[in-house]
Amino acid sequence: MMIIKCKMCGGDIQMNAEKTYGTCEHCGSLQTMAKSNDEKVHKLFERADELRRFYEYDKAIAVYENILNEDNSDAEAHWGAVLSRYGIEYVDDPLTGKKVPTLRRNQNESILTDADYLLALEHAPDGYTRSIYEEEAKTISEIQEEYLAISRQEAPFDVFICYKETTDSNDLTVDSGIARDVYDQLTQEGYKVFFSRITLKSNLGR
Repeated sequence: MMIIKCKMCGGDIQMNAEKTYGTCEHCGSLQTMAKSNDEKVHKLFERADELRRFYEYDKAIAVYENILNEDNSDAEAHWGAVLSRYGIEYVDDPLTGKKVPTLRRNQNESILTDADYLLALEHAPDGYTRSIYEEEAKTISEIQEEYLAISRQEAPFDVFICYKETTDSNDLTVDSGIARDVYDQLTQEGYKVFFSRITLKSNLGR
């Protein structure tokens, strides 16, 4: 069996050549898998998924597009491009312990009308895989609508602080401490600052 990386946590999944979906033994997430058994293609998927998990979304899209240049019917590559375009990150829900999607790159266009999403559905290798895409997209769409509704009601921010909150081992990064200091200073000076740890602390998934 070929070992592939989980799209949600980066853990190892043993790929069964007869299936196009599986469950990660590390985080327990059900997910779709690439149809190709080619080692080179799986390395490309692994690279693209890694780039996406580290927020290098445009670079990830470029790798997925390389895969699609060889086979435009690869549903998983289309889906990977969607996840990157909308900046999907999977975080732990403290209530259920399950991985849930969050959006780091919201778009005004609904994910349900995204061209790559529609192609992922069109080329899904079976009905069950298609249903996984549909369920995931529905969840993301609901979060997207909530996010857009919040942003329409929100007064504009003066400053957006972009930083990485935690390391792969869930420790706070050095940057997160610096970002908090910058937030405190700017807030004291009267600026309206977007700092995700505080601004979004009560809005999991948003």
